[in-house]
Amino acid sequence: MSGLFGTANPVQKHRREVLLRIVAPVVLPFAGLILLCVVLALAVATGALVGKQITVVMSLVATVFIALPMTILCLVPYFLLAVSAHLSGRVYARARTPLRSARRLTEQVAHTTERDVPKLARPLIGLNTRLTRWEHALRGWQQSAMPAEKEANHE
Repeated sequence: MSGLFGTANPVQKHRREVLLRIVAPVVLPFAGLILLCVVLALAVATGALVGKQITVVMSLVATVFIALPMTILCLVPYFLLAVSAHLSGRVYARARTPLRSARRLTEQVAHTTERDVPKLARPLIGLNTRLTRWEHALRGWQQSAMPAEKEANHE
């Protein structure tokens, strides 16, 4: 007998649990409230209730009609949270492949860049070295040509 519960379809079990634990506690009081309103309307129509009784019963019904929407309003964030959790699972399942391919592409670009940057940087480094040599040479020529400026220059 205990082996039968282990072989049950988990999706059907989940749906049954949702109906029993989430849907039923909301639907049953709502149906009871509607039934109470119908009974009160019939009682007033047949004359079984007097004015004071109607006032008391209708104040109770009004309280329930105020409390029920507030309860449903409090359930809305939980519903939105459940929907977002469900959709995030689907989004992750569908985004896995594009994320993986984007990661592989960036890895290839990084590898290619790492391999090719020294080849591209060598001419720039050489140019910078030559320009630095020329700058120092010109500075040396200027300083040897003007000895009075050399004393004024604090380099």
